[in-house]
Amino acid sequence: MSTSTLTTTARTATVGTLRGPSLVLLRIHRRTLWGVGAAAVAAVACMIAVALLADRAVADFASTGCTLSSDTEACFQPARNHTDRMLELSRLLTYAGLALTTLPAVVAAFVAGPMIAREWETGSIRLSWTQSASPAAWLTARLATLAVPVVGGIVVLSAAFSWSRSRLTYPFPATWEDATAFAATGTVPVAGALLALALGALAGLLLRRTVLAMAAALLASGLVTVVLGAVRDHLWPTVKATYPLEGKYPAPQWSHIVEQGFVTAKGELLPIDTCLGAHPEFEECLARYDGVQNYLHYHPASHFWPLQLVETGILLALAALAVFAAFRVLRRLHS
Repeated sequence: MSTSTLTTTARTATVGTLRGPSLVLLRIHRRTLWGVGAAAVAAVACMIAVALLADRAVADFASTGCTLSSDTEACFQPARNHTDRMLELSRLLTYAGLALTTLPAVVAAFVAGPMIAREWETGSIRLSWTQSASPAAWLTARLATLAVPVVGGIVVLSAAFSWSRSRLTYPFPATWEDATAFAATGTVPVAGALLALALGALAGLLLRRTVLAMAAALLASGLVTVVLGAVRDHLWPTVKATYPLEGKYPAPQWSHIVEQGFVTAKGELLPIDTCLGAHPEFEECLARYDGVQNYLHYHPASHFWPLQLVETGILLALAALAVFAAFRVLRRLHS
């Protein structure tokens, strides 16, 4: 037999091996996958509806002939009604962003429990490995089969969320660095989903008990989200500025303020809350600490993509480590 024939035969065997576990997996969890797909379609429809309602609110307000900066009494109530409607729609999208932010943790729990740990509890794992599928192919099929719909669904949901938010126009829009908005847009949601898949597989293989694996995967994925949210401001250097005590605010519009306060005559930095709340007279407090100017550390809107890409890189690196660890654990269990 020629070398090319052997290569073709090996490739065909590999494809068949991966296709078998994938088809079995889809058949076993078809109801869950259909249900999740229906929920995703409903979520997209709701976000589109919010965007259309926002457009209608803008059109209704424009028909009054007023603007948000109008100083005539006849425009006060229409402007207030318009702002209230936009704030309510924004609140709905905030809930959608929160759901998108927590979705990876749900994916991790599903992979850890129903997809992997339950097979160990029922003993069906041994049967799976005797059906011409190696343990490595078995795990690869599970990760690859679920990665396609999960990543595709999150991309669609994130795009619908971003577009819907762009339709909201009112005096106090949710800014780009808002926790739920940042984690639900850009490349971060996809990387978070891939990490969730890897963490779920690792938890399922380590614990091999459905409830315990689901809890551990949920906790691990949620912990990553919380920690990254806490350190996000420090993932990219901030812009630092100083300006006179009565000077013009130097940060451009839509900037995210990380830290602000006062600079003393000795060059020490005092947080802004040093003279807020605890001291009755702001000017007296400032004079007591010898504050001579203000300082400001902020992220301008142009830092959105640098922050996104750095956080995405961290998530993908953690996902790679989790996948590597999962295959190492699988090899030890099979040996």
